[in-house]
Amino acid sequence: MLQTLKINNVALITSSTLNFGAGLNVISGETGAGKSILLDALTFVFGGRADRTLIRENENAMQVEAIFTNINDSIKNFVSAELNIDCSDELFLFRSLDLAGRNVCKINGELVPVAMVKRVCAMLVDLHGQSEHLSILNNDYQLYIIDLFSPAAQKEVANLHSAIENIKAIDDNLSLLGGSPAEKQNLIDLYTYQLNELADANIGEGELENLQAEKQEMQQFEKINDALSQAYEIGAKSAYQPSASEQLVGAEKCLQGIENINGEYAELYSRLNSARLEVEDIMDTVHQKLNSNHFNAERFEFVDNRIDQIKTLFRKYGGSYEKLIQYKADIAAKLDNLVNGQARYEKLMADREVALDKINKIQTRLTDCRKKSANELATKMQQELKTLGMPNASMSVEFSHVAEQYTEHGADRVEFMFTSNLGFNQKPLNKVVSGGEMSRVMLAYKIVVSGVDQIGTILFDEIDSGLSGHIASVVAEYMARLSRNKQIIAISHLPQICAMADTNIKVEKFSDRTTTHTKAQELTGDALLTEIARLMGTPASAGLTAANELKAKSNTFKTNL
Repeated sequence: MLQTLKINNVALITSSTLNFGAGLNVISGETGAGKSILLDALTFVFGGRADRTLIRENENAMQVEAIFTNINDSIKNFVSAELNIDCSDELFLFRSLDLAGRNVCKINGELVPVAMVKRVCAMLVDLHGQSEHLSILNNDYQLYIIDLFSPAAQKEVANLHSAIENIKAIDDNLSLLGGSPAEKQNLIDLYTYQLNELADANIGEGELENLQAEKQEMQQFEKINDALSQAYEIGAKSAYQPSASEQLVGAEKCLQGIENINGEYAELYSRLNSARLEVEDIMDTVHQKLNSNHFNAERFEFVDNRIDQIKTLFRKYGGSYEKLIQYKADIAAKLDNLVNGQARYEKLMADREVALDKINKIQTRLTDCRKKSANELATKMQQELKTLGMPNASMSVEFSHVAEQYTEHGADRVEFMFTSNLGFNQKPLNKVVSGGEMSRVMLAYKIVVSGVDQIGTILFDEIDSGLSGHIASVVAEYMARLSRNKQIIAISHLPQICAMADTNIKVEKFSDRTTTHTKAQELTGDALLTEIARLMGTPASAGLTAANELKAKSNTFKTNL
């Protein structure tokens, strides 16, 4: 259950901590006091849309924290296995958003993506805002309700998903064999063309790099030639100076007379001799390079075109030599499958027929399970609606087939049929239900499935909308019943629901000379009776007496549950 909610800098709330209890928690307050801000904060920390306009005026960021206790094993296992986060009986959620749009989500102190927060919270909380009440009018959601109410249907849905994965794998393998004869021939033509293109290109390993180096050298021809010429002019013999080698010979002769005096002079003589030989070799090489260094325009054009050809093929087939070679091997194998895979194709088609027959049988069993579940669900909801002040309510579920051969949801399309008036035929729920009836239909559904789903907390935003009088009392009693198995957090304007609560929280708005604040605080004693009296709309002294009587009556009802 949700134990604590901490809100900082969300809309009109500067800082607020709310403690919720087990059972029925009711949030009340004047219209415009900020009750919807609490719902916005809850939606935000549960992974909803991050809206920067909710950040309090003149603040840089908002933060919301939520602490859940008594976590069930399925949630613990999911958090541990999927997120690799330690999870005991307590789960701590944190989310912040700043004006720059930076969004931070944490579970038990560990950073997680917002998508994972949504998945975890979907197992923790069933949140019904005023728009979510209408979800039961959606055909897909109606199908979900029927499956939720039937463990046998849930098992068949799992079987169906497995069977569909199997036929998808078969279809993937068939696609490798070309599919239909026309598709197969198209692939044969394509792969043959690609293999011929790669064979004709005959790209060698490292060829692109070598060609790029050659092109770069050819582009620097004039610079290289000038450098070689200058070096040769400096080192070669001319009319004005002996060659570098000849000058080193003269230096050798100078040292030749002292080389025997000691080892140091002998070493200098030897080094000078080695330097002369190295200079002679260098100058010979420079001379050879000068004689052979000619710009070949035809070779440059060939190198440039070959580089473009190789780069084009790399872009088409993977981006590098290694990936091109791998792609070539892959399509060669695929082409072999296409040309020589007729027996495998026939085997896969036979396997597909078996898999499709299995899917059809699962879908048939799933439909049978759903029809049984739907009849039971409609009967129980109809009974609950009669108790909720709709004695002539009648419900059923109409089944039809989807157009597709198979889907992940099976072959069924369902429509909840409903009438609340004696003598009128049932029509689709979304066509005939009124606002006040919608609240009771949703509440009846929650009562019926409360023992089936594993979600521990339900949030209602004004599910009592459009209700009053005796029906309001009946709805309050139903919410009390539902809160025996679930934690209920409800935003309400009805005194009957407020009086039935185990924990009451009032939202109030205050203004001083500079700003406006919304605060939420728990109500007990006379403060609670005053709030109930306000909701009843009765005068002060009489209102407190009436509120006290309503609270006492509610306590008696809860005691007898």
